[in-house]
Amino acid sequence: MNYLQMKNNGTLDKEEQALAEYFREGNYTPFYAKHLLQRKIKLQKGDFVAGSLQVTLPALKQLGVDYSHVDYPEDLTKYLHRNIWKSKLGDIRRQISENDSIAPVFIKPATKLKKFTGCIVSTVSDIYDGYLVGRAGSGLDIICSDPVQWVSEYRVPVVHGQILDYCHYDGDPGVMVDKGEVERMVHDYVMAPWAYCIDVGVLSTGETALVEVNDAFSVGMYSMSPVVYGDLLTTRWQQLTFGEVYI
Repeated sequence: MNYLQMKNNGTLDKEEQALAEYFREGNYTPFYAKHLLQRKIKLQKGDFVAGSLQVTLPALKQLGVDYSHVDYPEDLTKYLHRNIWKSKLGDIRRQISENDSIAPVFIKPATKLKKFTGCIVSTVSDIYDGYLVGRAGSGLDIICSDPVQWVSEYRVPVVHGQILDYCHYDGDPGVMVDKGEVERMVHDYVMAPWAYCIDVGVLSTGETALVEVNDAFSVGMYSMSPVVYGDLLTTRWQQLTFGEVYI
């Protein structure tokens, strides 16, 4: 059974509508998030679920999948073109509090269930701003990196090692990434899952760099066709629920 999450008004969002087209009428079942979260939907091996992370992660758990994700695989470290390290939110708060400010650093939660959106912090007001990181606990694991300037960014869906599209999502659409460099990233990603999205961009230096790797089972479709989007999600879901989990 193919389950597609509905919005509270009973309609399908853009992504789920594309999947409805992919599966075709009669081959999917719309559902409300609360019904799955309340276990009113009893998933079985072979069932496919599409929706928000707040739905798909519990669905994987119900199916017995022990899931984890890596934003920056070791295979792709050389394509970052910036320093990246792990820390705790409390460590950054302490450094800023003790010194009033620090050199700007980009931080984001290490988990995909995001407690806050990635942002640049350097002052006391930044770390306690409720709209930035103020509501997150100091024990939260975070990923830190040197701030860089992205000129243009693209999401690249990959299925079984094949690049299916280049979807521009931020910056100057007239600036294209070096496709040869992206192909090298895909080639070097030895421990890649069956399907994923590699976010890449052009830096102010002109270099093509890795933004991050996103798992394919719950990503936005951007400008992907329903066929590309459907193949991306179903391939990864099949691996997670039946095959070997690499990520």
